[in-house]
Amino acid sequence: MRAFEILLCGLIAAGSVLLLGGVSIPPAALTTLLVLLSVFAIVHLIYEGMHWQLIPLYIAGGVLVLSCFLLLREVSIPPLALRLGGGLSLLLALAAIPLSWLLPMFRLLKPTGPHAVGTRILHMIDSRRDAEGGHRPDNWRELMVQVWYPAEPARARREVYRRRRETTWKSSYQSVLRTQSLRNAPVSNAGAPYPLLIFNPAWTGQRTQSTFLMQELASHGFVVASIDHTYYSGLVAFPDGRVLDGHMAPALGDFTHLSIEEGIELADQFVLILAEDVSFVLDEMTVLNESPESDWRGKLDLSRVGVLGHSIGGAAAAEAGRLDPRIHAALNLDGWTFGQVLRQGLTKPWMVVYGKGVEVEPRDLAAQSEGIQRYWQMNRENYAIVEAALQRDGGYLVTIQGASHWNFSDRALYSPLRKQTQAGTIQPERAHRIIGDLTRAFFREQLKGETGMVATVARKYPEANVPVSPSGIMQERV
Repeated sequence: MRAFEILLCGLIAAGSVLLLGGVSIPPAALTTLLVLLSVFAIVHLIYEGMHWQLIPLYIAGGVLVLSCFLLLREVSIPPLALRLGGGLSLLLALAAIPLSWLLPMFRLLKPTGPHAVGTRILHMIDSRRDAEGGHRPDNWRELMVQVWYPAEPARARREVYRRRRETTWKSSYQSVLRTQSLRNAPVSNAGAPYPLLIFNPAWTGQRTQSTFLMQELASHGFVVASIDHTYYSGLVAFPDGRVLDGHMAPALGDFTHLSIEEGIELADQFVLILAEDVSFVLDEMTVLNESPESDWRGKLDLSRVGVLGHSIGGAAAAEAGRLDPRIHAALNLDGWTFGQVLRQGLTKPWMVVYGKGVEVEPRDLAAQSEGIQRYWQMNRENYAIVEAALQRDGGYLVTIQGASHWNFSDRALYSPLRKQTQAGTIQPERAHRIIGDLTRAFFREQLKGETGMVATVARKYPEANVPVSPSGIMQERV
């Protein structure tokens, strides 16, 4: 619970106890209670925002306000009714506490860099491809892209974590949760031009899913553009009011009805679409950087471009690095590798970071369904291919002990119950700090020419193991 939510809960609970006790409450005390309730509620609604976890608390507050109002009007209320009202409001106020604990208004790690962080959302239209990412000329592909960047300190409002139209009822509370990023703040000149990074979220994920990482990178002098891959992301809201979802996205990684070969072939198709999205976003950012009317003019150093992603977004990052000569380094965060990179490797600086959670014992796996067995076989084989490619061509392979797939996103913070978030045993904040430091270190090495950064981070965190780190790691450019 946040500050005014705690104050409201405490005040409502105290008022409910007074009603429950059946004692005579002086009019001055009733007036004070009503005034405080009103003030705390207004401040909460304006600065913190209403969300569904507190519905019991809001109802409790309504019962308490009505009771106080009737008492001030000297309406005759039977003592039993007052006690029942007090008991009901107390129970409702207390009920809001476990709800707020199960799905808290979580806090992202504070960015550690010297820059304030700004963010803005861009609408991009690719007239060369159709809506689904193919090459039919019937309609155009549209993307929503959110950019985090070093900003001038300004009196801008902090941006919400997600826009309301891009949430479900369950996740709607995230539309009143504030990040540390300043909405539409001016781009800073200090340290410009900045390297550009392009981020791909997980399959059916959201552009905001790893805001902890976007903010951290921006605070250290990177511009990060995160893509909602339309039809293959979660809910995406467009300026004209349309909201599209990922209903067209097949269940990649579900081997219930697919062989491993069929699963790889299917993933290859979509990785190519996502990689082409990356190149298109890079085209659009180039236009902004060169436009005299844009406040991005000259702020991007397009000779220093990297790409990263989580899950299949990491595979798309590597494939984009293979296809686009403007991209100089790629980072895969806990994703299988697909596309031609799986077959040929990547002849550019490349880092793959895996979570190392609970290992499945072969004797336990034998009792599982055929689909689950295929999944873990795919996991082993993909890891072995990537490890061999990195050893052959140069690159980093890093594992983080105790981290699961969703520790690479903000989802690990959504609930303290790991069964709900599917997070690993490592503390979410600890995992985020390690991932942020590793990501920043890799791109500082590859885009800024600062040597030894990844090794330094690996020594700092005992959870981070680097089984592949050739001394001759390829430097395409520094």
